[in-house]
Amino acid sequence: MSTIVFIGLRCSGKSTLGHWLAGELGIPFLDTDDFVLERLGFGCVQDAWDSVGEEGWRGAETKVIPPLLKQEAIISFGGGAPMIPLLTKALSSMPIVLNLVASEEETACRVQAGRDRPTLSTSDAEIRMERLPLYSMLATCEIDTSGPIEESKSQILAFLQNPET
Repeated sequence: MSTIVFIGLRCSGKSTLGHWLAGELGIPFLDTDDFVLERLGFGCVQDAWDSVGEEGWRGAETKVIPPLLKQEAIISFGGGAPMIPLLTKALSSMPIVLNLVASEEETACRVQAGRDRPTLSTSDAEIRMERLPLYSMLATCEIDTSGPIEESKSQILAFLQNPET
């Protein structure tokens, strides 16, 4: 098995499904946000964003993510990371990139219920319009995560068993 990267908007299920798939395959799960927090010396995303801003966060992503892509692991990218040109290029050479997509309504519910989510400078709707086309272009498979998690898991397993379809 090679590296599998999960991309998607915040609250699309990258961490949840990434942990699950890593367990299924018996390989490590790496959440890039954890590595960025460690590099920046913060315990939570909101504190880091408040201190270094989006520019500082993105700069740290460009440092910590490329070495992670060399590991055999399930890697969950932060929502904005694929938009960074260096990381866009790196993703384009990865064998498996799963784009997790939840509906606007489901994403809004998850954001409201979640914690440690940075306040974005633009609306979630604008971010969807900006990011989703690139995510689709980079993905080897798109997984709908709007419904029950078991459906998303089934989609992932089906793709991994037969990536040619």
